[in-house]
Amino acid sequence: MHTILIICSAILVILTLLLAFWTSMMRARTKTIAYDAATDLSGPMLKAQRAHGNSAEYAGVLIGLFLLTGLVYAGRDLGLTVTCLVIAITAARLLHAAGFLVCATLERPHPLKAIGALVTYLGGLALALIVLLKVL
Repeated sequence: MHTILIICSAILVILTLLLAFWTSMMRARTKTIAYDAATDLSGPMLKAQRAHGNSAEYAGVLIGLFLLTGLVYAGRDLGLTVTCLVIAITAARLLHAAGFLVCATLERPHPLKAIGALVTYLGGLALALIVLLKVL
């Protein structure tokens, strides 16, 4: 398996676990234990919940894509394009999570969230198409 795929997969897992821990810390700090109790769109609890939830939603899909990429490129160099896509997608997830945590309110888009989402969508789609075309 390619080192970059393993590192980026591990980063996605670490991000999700750190956001889970942060959510737990916010639950304790805000005394908001019930999962649907946080309603303040500018409050730290709801920001933490959404950052973690969104990370968890994408981590598995992206790790799966990275594993498929590793299988398709087994014994071959990933090349600059694939390597850059994997790194960009991983960095985008970090930016996206940061955007949730630093935004003034969840009611308005934050540039970090927008950039993170766009790179995730376009990069993930590009990588999936490259992998698909490689096996056809």
